[in-house]
Amino acid sequence: MSPSDIISLFLIGVAVFIAILFVWFTFRKRPKPAIALIVILVTGYIGYILYYPTLKIKTHAKRYEQITDYLVENYPDKEFNISPKQYEAGYRVGEFNVNDIETPTIGVMFRVDDKAKATQISSWSSKDYPKQQELWREIEYSYGEPYTLDKDIADITKEDEWIKGVLTAFALTIDGMPAIALFNYSEEGYGLLDLQQGDRDGFVVIEEEGFIFIYADERYERETVTTILKNGNEITLNIAQQKGRLIVETQQ
Repeated sequence: MSPSDIISLFLIGVAVFIAILFVWFTFRKRPKPAIALIVILVTGYIGYILYYPTLKIKTHAKRYEQITDYLVENYPDKEFNISPKQYEAGYRVGEFNVNDIETPTIGVMFRVDDKAKATQISSWSSKDYPKQQELWREIEYSYGEPYTLDKDIADITKEDEWIKGVLTAFALTIDGMPAIALFNYSEEGYGLLDLQQGDRDGFVVIEEEGFIFIYADERYERETVTTILKNGNEITLNIAQQKGRLIVETQQ
């Protein structure tokens, strides 16, 4: 049993004990009825403990049917994997991992309560540790609002990359607009340092660790970009031959 099950049964046991005390003091002058009621209470409590594992299995199975009906009703055009179908140790009764069959490495956890209400309580990912060149894919599902089954997945394309040690930069197109994503990567871990998205016909600039990253896609009409750096200096670069490429300059 899980700690929460033990606590629940303990609290029920406390309630039974209080009921036994109440019965005894109420019928203390009539011991036979008191003993009969106490035996009934104790027997019922022991029976409940013995039946409890079966109750969990039946309740989980019922809620599996309820989450299945909920998904069919709310997402009729999608097909989902739902687990565990049968109650398993380590899960709470009525909690299910759900993912669209088209996105097997990411999904959400649903909880179905005793009123058959289904609620998304968290998201999960089963992706393997990514290669440095594939870090940009980590923002496919995290971009924008937290992932839910209702979220429209952003259309993200990698256009260029730059790697220097643990620092990794990507020029991207996100829903048709230019962007730069900057990551820190090592064997111990990785993380998104910055993500900037420009206008559909504009450009993007990020400064980090002495580098200036600039990206403008092929639709950018001008031949130069001008930007003001964090230190207040203004720089202008000719990018006529570098549109669609990630430009990296060393900050002076």
